[in-house]
Amino acid sequence: MQERFKEMIRKNIVAIILVLVLFGLLYDRMTQKVSMSDSHTEGGNIIIVLDKEGQCYIGDDLDDAEWVKSDEEGVCVLPMIDKGNIYIRNKYDHLCEIIEDQKFSYVDSFEITSGKAYLAIGGSEKISYESSCTGLVESPVTFSCKDKAVASVDSDGTIHGLGKGTTVCTAAYGDKEDSVEVVVTDLITPMAAEFDMEKPFLSCGVFSKEDNDLLDEILFSRVEKAGYQTRAGAVAAGRFLAMEFPYRINYFTENGRLGSCREKIVDGEGRYYHRGLYLDPSRFENIDMNYTMSGPAPWGCTIFEYSYERHAANGLDCSGSMTWILVQAGFDPGDIGAGITSWCPAMSDLGKRYWLADAYDDGSLRVGDLLSGGDGGPEGGGHIAMCVGIDKDGYVYVAEELGYHYYWGFMIRKYDRSELLRYFYWRVDMDEFYGVDGNLTDYWIDES
Repeated sequence: MQERFKEMIRKNIVAIILVLVLFGLLYDRMTQKVSMSDSHTEGGNIIIVLDKEGQCYIGDDLDDAEWVKSDEEGVCVLPMIDKGNIYIRNKYDHLCEIIEDQKFSYVDSFEITSGKAYLAIGGSEKISYESSCTGLVESPVTFSCKDKAVASVDSDGTIHGLGKGTTVCTAAYGDKEDSVEVVVTDLITPMAAEFDMEKPFLSCGVFSKEDNDLLDEILFSRVEKAGYQTRAGAVAAGRFLAMEFPYRINYFTENGRLGSCREKIVDGEGRYYHRGLYLDPSRFENIDMNYTMSGPAPWGCTIFEYSYERHAANGLDCSGSMTWILVQAGFDPGDIGAGITSWCPAMSDLGKRYWLADAYDDGSLRVGDLLSGGDGGPEGGGHIAMCVGIDKDGYVYVAEELGYHYYWGFMIRKYDRSELLRYFYWRVDMDEFYGVDGNLTDYWIDES
């Protein structure tokens, strides 16, 4: 009897021990520690990486916690918030770890705003972008170009044209990225600090229709980036024709105009009233053949110039070049000349006239303003041009079509004060005409 009792006691003790062991094993398993090994933002989410399967929550109040189960690799994907405590528990709901007062930074949006880039070989343009972030995103914006034979890009986003072709350059910020198409062409030249007086004159048939189309794209892009129908857009058109277009446009005295102040009604012969460049016969579709005298002929091609009774390469005269610039920027100045007259509107009537000497001295002269001058004196005028740059030393850069000696054709001349006032009398204030400045800089080149 006593032996049976002992055996029963022994079995009970063994059973209790087994229960305790099993309970201990179960407790260990249910309270198994899970730790966070990494956290980062990705794709608009917060990624918590655990060292084993578990559950995650980010917030301040556990009573309202919405726990997120990790995958088999221990990765939790949580919705984005800007700050909170990170709570970690194992898959048996045991709270294992609390990381307090965590702040999360991420990029909400990122977009390249500079648009398609057109570069000369050797030219450059900086990518501009807009971004929106939550918190302080410490990672920099990074840049890359797909075809490194066509273009390269610096760490600050400046793209450099290396070889003729098309590629894509990408900017990345956080987990966001955007791309821009880059066209590198030999149809334009890099923007220089001053006009090249050795630039050749445009001759007939240099450009094909496809060339003309691409050059128009580039011209329109320059105007759009500066601001269509703005003061800056007009300046951009003048700078493009003089500084990036590789040829000088011949001075050609107009054979007539479209306006009512002249008996001759002519388009495309000394003047061109259409958006784009006049480089190929395909542009004849813009010309009403009822409004021609000896043309049509693209710029650089020879037609009869009635004022001098000679054959000459078609181009622009001074008021024709200013009209062309304004038309490219989206304005209609009308068909008007350069002289100051009472019987017919002129370019100098597009805004209020002020003495140029006063405007220069008091700083009211602005890029985009017209300048009236010429042999006719202050009351006669005869020449019209546009201020397209003012540098830190006070030099004024003037876009103008000239027809004498060394200074022939369309160019941008650099004037100091005395030279400027020797040739020009009036500043034509164009504020009301333009209405909007656009992305304007008075500087001729970047002097920052």
